[in-house]
Amino acid sequence: MIQRYAVKEVEKIWADNNKLNIWLQVEINVVNAWAQLGFVPLDDAKKIKEIAKVDINRMLEIEQKTKHDVVAFTRMISEQLGSEKKWVHIGLTSTDVVDTAQNKMIQQSNILLEESLNNLSKILKQKAEETKKIIIMGRTHGMYGEPTSLGLKFLLWFDEIQRQIVRLRLARHQIEVAKISGSMGNYANLELEVEEYVAKAMSLNLDKISTQVTQRDRHAFLISVIANIASTFEKIATEIRHFQRSEVQEICEGFGLEQKGSSSMPHKKNPISSENICGLSRYARSFVNTAFENNVLWHERDISHSSNERLVFPDIYNIIIYVSKRMTNTINDLVINYDLIASHINDQKGIFFSQRVLTYILMKYQFSREEIYDFIQKCTLECQTSKKSFKEILIKNGIMKYISSKNELNELFDINFFTRNVEKMFRRVMNNHG
Repeated sequence: MIQRYAVKEVEKIWADNNKLNIWLQVEINVVNAWAQLGFVPLDDAKKIKEIAKVDINRMLEIEQKTKHDVVAFTRMISEQLGSEKKWVHIGLTSTDVVDTAQNKMIQQSNILLEESLNNLSKILKQKAEETKKIIIMGRTHGMYGEPTSLGLKFLLWFDEIQRQIVRLRLARHQIEVAKISGSMGNYANLELEVEEYVAKAMSLNLDKISTQVTQRDRHAFLISVIANIASTFEKIATEIRHFQRSEVQEICEGFGLEQKGSSSMPHKKNPISSENICGLSRYARSFVNTAFENNVLWHERDISHSSNERLVFPDIYNIIIYVSKRMTNTINDLVINYDLIASHINDQKGIFFSQRVLTYILMKYQFSREEIYDFIQKCTLECQTSKKSFKEILIKNGIMKYISSKNELNELFDINFFTRNVEKMFRRVMNNHG
């Protein structure tokens, strides 16, 4: 990952030093498991645990000859030991070590991702509560619809992030597994108890059945969940970009005093953070196809998945966590233009009460829907081309033949009608998420 988008905590997880130390943990735990089962002397297991250390430079030297990283790793370890070295890698195949370690690194990364999503969720919840009484023009197809609560927008995003967290936890349960089953996955040279010991020691679930590799449907599901999370990030960022357009300007990204929006136009304030999030979210989703193709391996295994996974996992975790953090900061720093929000509502001259009037008359009086709809639509078209309010035009065109009094009509033009159920919606969402 280029440094511009690298997350230092993620970089540490996927660094060779961390990876090889987890390989060593796997090897030591396997020896300890054999010792617990009575096959390896306890003293030998103790020596291996105390003496064995990762020496990357020496391993690379050996790998130049072996052309096999795990063989180079085990020989590097064995060089540090006496006769007890015979127990290193006993009964194992390379992927027992590699897949278990990679799944552990995925677990470490998932912890960071879930923590980041929880932080974003808190900010969205806070924004929802702060703005639930702010009435803003709602839009469909990019066009004005009816007023709504601004807080519902943040509440919607909060609820979606909560669903993404649930999906991530399900993916975590499936991917964070130990696989110690041997060359064909049939435990011929191992005991199931060895795998159970390693899983418990490394705080992983069990890969209850595998071939020589952990099956990549687990990885494909995880990548799909991360891609789905990225789609939510781009959805939110796209909405912010629309709100910041010059013609709208209701909600904008924060802009620092020393910040510059353009190299040539000093007046520019571009939604660069949201645009950055959109671009990187697309990149995160691009890994989905590769992840699904990795599930199709020859017979018990091949290594066609191995090369791309060395790139996919560090990149996708750097990107998704970077974007999550940036999204959190962007939401936290949003500038809401309350005056312009109110102005856009006033500019509509009450035309957005058209459905309110239509529904009220249909529910209370005996007229056909077609007759009332056509009458009201005619009035809305006139309203859009005149300077008069929608209510004035309704009266001028004869609304009183469909309704009993002007007081009754006036009561229909209460803007708080559009937010009358907001509190109930908030309670329903919040109750669902504790």
